[in-house]
Amino acid sequence: MQYKIFSTLILAFFVLPFAGNAQKDLPAEQVEVLKRFEATLLDTKKQSTAGTLPKEDRDAIKLTYSLPTKNLEIQQPAPKIRPLGMKKDKLPEAFKGYAKGGYGVPASPYAEFGYYFGGEPLRMNIHAKHHSANFKNLENQKFAKSFAEIDAKYSTESNIGFSSALSYDKHKVHFYGYDHADTTFAEDVVKQVFKDFNIKLGIANEERIAGDIDYRVGADIYFFNDNYASKEQGFDLGLGGTKWISGKHPIKLDVHTDFTNFKDTLTQNLNNIYFLPSFTYHGDAFSLKVGTNIVSFKDEFTVFPDLELAVNVIGSSLTAFAGWTGNLQKNTFKSLTTYNPFLTSHPALRNTSYTKYYGGIRGSFRGAEYSAQLGYKNAKDLALFLNDTIDTKRFDVLYDTVNIFYIEGSTKFSLFKGFDLIGTLSQSVYSPKNEKKAWHLPALESNITAFYRLPEQNIKVKGELYIANGAPYKKLDDRSIDHLGALLDLSFGAEYGVTDQIGIFLDINNMLNNKRQRWNGYQVYGLNVLGGVFAKF
Repeated sequence: MQYKIFSTLILAFFVLPFAGNAQKDLPAEQVEVLKRFEATLLDTKKQSTAGTLPKEDRDAIKLTYSLPTKNLEIQQPAPKIRPLGMKKDKLPEAFKGYAKGGYGVPASPYAEFGYYFGGEPLRMNIHAKHHSANFKNLENQKFAKSFAEIDAKYSTESNIGFSSALSYDKHKVHFYGYDHADTTFAEDVVKQVFKDFNIKLGIANEERIAGDIDYRVGADIYFFNDNYASKEQGFDLGLGGTKWISGKHPIKLDVHTDFTNFKDTLTQNLNNIYFLPSFTYHGDAFSLKVGTNIVSFKDEFTVFPDLELAVNVIGSSLTAFAGWTGNLQKNTFKSLTTYNPFLTSHPALRNTSYTKYYGGIRGSFRGAEYSAQLGYKNAKDLALFLNDTIDTKRFDVLYDTVNIFYIEGSTKFSLFKGFDLIGTLSQSVYSPKNEKKAWHLPALESNITAFYRLPEQNIKVKGELYIANGAPYKKLDDRSIDHLGALLDLSFGAEYGVTDQIGIFLDINNMLNNKRQRWNGYQVYGLNVLGGVFAKF
């Protein structure tokens, strides 16, 4: 309505002026105005509108949506729990080198040196030692030992370890087992020098390969000779492997080719080949080993058992075990002279064939470890020793079948902090088949060693008691049976660290000055003292 009124006013505004101008052109006639024009608008009725919602459609189509389910695999590493606010302990200072030197009474120089070349993948060690003594109260009672070794191990990225070792051992003794009351010898006449050059090589996996298998390959080569033109070479090649079942039951197979060639006036060979398969089952409360040892010598095969059953009676505190084993053990010039350095230079070499039945207990209780065993051993061609009938200063080896009943035990425990005690005991009863006695084999041997450490004061103390009964022998004059004297050897040693790198040591050996004879005619060294300094760097 307002819009119409406004439009009419605007129209009137523009039309009226033009209408006035037009009247000037009309004829001059009179115009009679009957009524003034008044424009009016009729009243209108307001129309009202009201909005309405559409009718609800209850028959609308329902849509169903189906979404496929997919599990997302998120590789989330396990969280590492680290302690907060803990300080690292300071590691003790590590030393790579060690040197020790001293002098003793009677005239006894001593020197030792060792050094470790650490690092990855190559690790090396060198070790050298010399010790000699001259007991001038008894003619030619003197010795000298010199030893040097270097070993190395190289580990590859594929977890294969290569190992090697070179060593040289020189041992000088003298045949002083003669009647010094009416006999004398120049040193060069009774001097004996053993020289041993040894090479060891090995290859083995450092972590189990696919299929839970371990393998090893090794070679041991030595060249051994004495001062009387006796020479021996040994070569032992070993191959072995272990297959693990469920990570704890090993199936093993080892093969050894052990060759020995000895030459003096004649040539002797001891060539043994060993096959050792076995399987060990470890249960919750017991373990059972089932194996065999097959040895070939001169194209003849000997089969030995390798059986052992162990049962945990009281956990790790008490374990009972029993077994049946056997082997063909070589008696070489090197092994015989290591046991008896006063041996003749032309001994007979043989294999000792033995089988052993044994049983015992072992375990640990409150920090103490112990083991006790008794058994029976049948040894064919066991090495015995008697003075040579031609040169009585030296010993000859003879062999006999010997039945041996034995009992042995060992223990290690700490009485209190810093104090450790270790003890061993072995008692054997020999029954030779042909000989009257087991010549020069001691029946009773015992060793008790005590260690006491005071780290705060840099002090270490050691005491040792060694006991052995007198071994049987034949007298030189009438060849009657007799027994050598018993041994009671008490020794003491101490170390004091002046600083963390330099210290002093003192060893007092055979404090009771026991001079019994281990071998007929050869009394042991009496009281002797050795002292000096050591350094770590």
